[in-house]
Amino acid sequence: MNKPYIFAHRGSSGYCIENTMESFQRAVEMKVGIETDLHITKDKHLICFHDAAFKIGNKWFTIKKLNLEELKAINFDDGREIPILNDVFDAFSYCPQNFRYSFDIGNRETGLALIELAKKYSDIEQIEITDTRINILKKLRKKNGIIKLDYTLPSHITKINDITINFEKLAEYNIQALNIKNDRASKDNFSNIIDNGFECYVWAINSRSDMKKVLKLRKNGEYVHAIYTNYPDVLKKIRDSIYP
Repeated sequence: MNKPYIFAHRGSSGYCIENTMESFQRAVEMKVGIETDLHITKDKHLICFHDAAFKIGNKWFTIKKLNLEELKAINFDDGREIPILNDVFDAFSYCPQNFRYSFDIGNRETGLALIELAKKYSDIEQIEITDTRINILKKLRKKNGIIKLDYTLPSHITKINDITINFEKLAEYNIQALNIKNDRASKDNFSNIIDNGFECYVWAINSRSDMKKVLKLRKNGEYVHAIYTNYPDVLKKIRDSIYP
């Protein structure tokens, strides 16, 4: 029986500093996929970091205005080193074919650069791109007809139906999954996603109660296809008890 796929949110961020090689390595050791956020530097390097801009002390830094060397020279309070995506692909090139990456992109330029890099460093079929902007996903689809694109539901949409979601447009752009936050993962929303022919992903699933609730969502033999969590080992154990 197939099982919901597990993505370690920003790596195993419940145990390590998020979006670091350590957090990614921990996820790989748990035999789950890696989710991370991507931004592009001034000199066109893709880096794994959540925010487009950040503050240290009284000074603000914007990633797209920094060269990689400048970014590497910054001392973060938590001591982190920001990974370059090239290094991530190199480090985990040994992972099996069913290993997957999910990338939350900062902008269109980041997504386009990711597609080009993925062709060189990884099997494009192992890559997924998520974004809340349908127009950006449309442009990425024009760039590549194979890569998996997932529409992350914007925060202002709470109910999923034909009024709030243009399912025909999503299908036209071959967007395969809707990615919803834990508080949107109701039976009705799940059913409407499945009934319209899309996969359902759910993110921010970190408590045991949420894990059990989402894992038990079923409709016409379908289930939640992917789940993002800070605690992949906990979710994996619960998943495997429900999906033996």
